[in-house]
Amino acid sequence: MGCKSGLPFRLASMADRNLVVQHNKIVEAKYKLSVGEQRLIKLLISMIEKDDEDFKPYRISVSNLSRLLDLSDNDFYRKINELSKKLISNVLTFKDGSDRELQVAWLSSAEYIKSKGIVELEFSPKLKPFLLQLKEHFTAYELVNVIRLKHTYSIRIYELLKQYERIGRRRFSIEKLRELLMMGDEEYKQFCDFRRWVLKVAQKELAEKTDIAFSWQEEKARQKCIAIEFIITSQKRPDAATIDVREANPANSKLIEQEFSIVSTLIELGVSKKTAEQLAKQYGEDHIREKIIYVQAQQREGKLKNPAGFLVEAIKNGYQDTQAKERKARTASPEEREEATRKQWEALKAKWSAWRKQRTEALIAALDPAALEREEAAFRASLAGNSALRKLVEKSAENAARQFRIHVAGQRAEFGLPEWARAVGADLSPFLDLARIEGKL
Repeated sequence: MGCKSGLPFRLASMADRNLVVQHNKIVEAKYKLSVGEQRLIKLLISMIEKDDEDFKPYRISVSNLSRLLDLSDNDFYRKINELSKKLISNVLTFKDGSDRELQVAWLSSAEYIKSKGIVELEFSPKLKPFLLQLKEHFTAYELVNVIRLKHTYSIRIYELLKQYERIGRRRFSIEKLRELLMMGDEEYKQFCDFRRWVLKVAQKELAEKTDIAFSWQEEKARQKCIAIEFIITSQKRPDAATIDVREANPANSKLIEQEFSIVSTLIELGVSKKTAEQLAKQYGEDHIREKIIYVQAQQREGKLKNPAGFLVEAIKNGYQDTQAKERKARTASPEEREEATRKQWEALKAKWSAWRKQRTEALIAALDPAALEREEAAFRASLAGNSALRKLVEKSAENAARQFRIHVAGQRAEFGLPEWARAVGADLSPFLDLARIEGKL
């Protein structure tokens, strides 16, 4: 787990076998976090040593944390700041019997040390009984099992089933499971949607990425599913690449290797040995390497007369490369540019789809009965020559409503992509070829 040291804080060191150890009451507490928030919390828990008697401030490299949380742009400081604020205000709820309920925030503080590229986080003291000196009633697993999961419900279901791995089965009423997952009343309200978008997604992710897999049996009353019994099986975790978010630890021999490497690099770039050694001890390796990349880019563009001096100032003062994104775009391969354009296109279509759905629903709601009947008749007629679509519609009322909405929108040019772009001021010019290929124009 975390590296032992006499430091007043603990620095992140994450590897495949880092253990997340938490009281079962945390596993069964009511809370709802995003995937990124859960990854950060589980990383912090894995940094706790089994002999710790109190929480320490935990330090994590911001640049590495951004990779862990899939934050790829230059705005990750703001996003990590927002995430930390949520964890300071976001509470988890413990119930002890019928008359006691504890609500506590995950974090008590978050501090940014921008000059070193480090964020320092500390757990709320009220969480001590649930994370420190655990001897019984706890669940433990390797951090890598959850760090690769991409759906928040998958992480929660993994923990709830991992707790019962040795038993091999766990039963929940649908009401209780939804309560633990903190699902809103309208969220996957129909069990068919809950099965498809929660259970099946989690089943696939856990089987592919973790050390357990599961199937389930549905318990029904009057043709309605009222409970689920999970059947849990252990498995060898599929090979997973280590996600390295190490931060140098002065008590660890690995720091010597890191400092030697970074000192040598700085000296090669013209920094004096004494200054290089001071910088290596004072600043994180990732912070220094980030500034080296920045200075080298500036040097290639002929903007620096004294690269070594500018590098020292960049490290000490935390200079930011504000043109990194533009520079990367200029040097990207045709394949990388094509992939970036496709991602932007998919994001743009999602916005258009949400707009069209909202407009269509409002239109349908405003139709008088006679007009609504005409639209429904036209929709039924359109199904006559499309057996696959007809079967899809017949499966559920939700499918029928969705396909009817698509039909209504498709009959109106004012709901088209060009009209949406004009209405919201979106630029379609980079995506015209893709739009034509997909028949959106």
